[in-house]
Amino acid sequence: MVLESINFHFWPYCNFKCKYCFARFESSNLKLSFNQCIKIINDISNAGIKKINFAGGEPSLSPFLGDLLKYSKNLGLITSIISNGTGITKNFLKEFSKSIDWIGLSIDSGLELTNFNLGRGNGNLVKKIIKRSVLIHKTGIKLKINTVVNRLNYQEDLSWLIKRIKPERWKVFQILEIKNQNHPYIANLLISNTEFENFLNRHLFLKPIAETNQMMIESYLMIDPYGRFYQNTNNSYIFSRPIFKVGIESALNEITYNPKKYIQRGGLYAW
Repeated sequence: MVLESINFHFWPYCNFKCKYCFARFESSNLKLSFNQCIKIINDISNAGIKKINFAGGEPSLSPFLGDLLKYSKNLGLITSIISNGTGITKNFLKEFSKSIDWIGLSIDSGLELTNFNLGRGNGNLVKKIIKRSVLIHKTGIKLKINTVVNRLNYQEDLSWLIKRIKPERWKVFQILEIKNQNHPYIANLLISNTEFENFLNRHLFLKPIAETNQMMIESYLMIDPYGRFYQNTNNSYIFSRPIFKVGIESALNEITYNPKKYIQRGGLYAW
């Protein structure tokens, strides 16, 4: 089995209210402690996993994200952050840039109003992401942009924005319905496969890394803020027991993971 990369959603809280969010963790009244995170990171490293993506919620809201990055880097892991840009400041990058290989910033539109209507920020996201991208490029950290294609942006031309930001990778996701997460909020945001393909064809010259609904299912290794593996199976999440209680191997056996789909969706690339 290919165990190359893992998304560690260690921090459940977020300052945005994205309508289609697949990682709401709204019922979370418990988050992992720093020591529990360290134990899980050790397990990840010992299992031979090479890359760790720190996600949330919004991971940059965590007071110990930087320490987790340093610890992971010292173990030899490739480190990444998936962020809305909130805490990716000049001071943060100055202190922790040597422990970060990749930063993924999320933006769905070049229009401030569209991002706002999707729940992404307070109407100044485009300006913020452009500024953050400049800071990231100056540090030498590799930059990825994540875009979710939905009913509000599928007809938009984002080429000017992507050319302005100049990411090493642009990942484009078809909006995905998860029954126990975003189901009540996104009925009017869903798009067809054809509409998603039209968006991709419009931006083909920018070489977006595309992920359809079907490609996303069971192709990610993800850990939630309770320290459990969780997986999208039949558009609904299933969960393992906590890794720090049963170990990574036992927990992994309690979910379904398809390494072939991981490779097919471009999960392996030059880190």
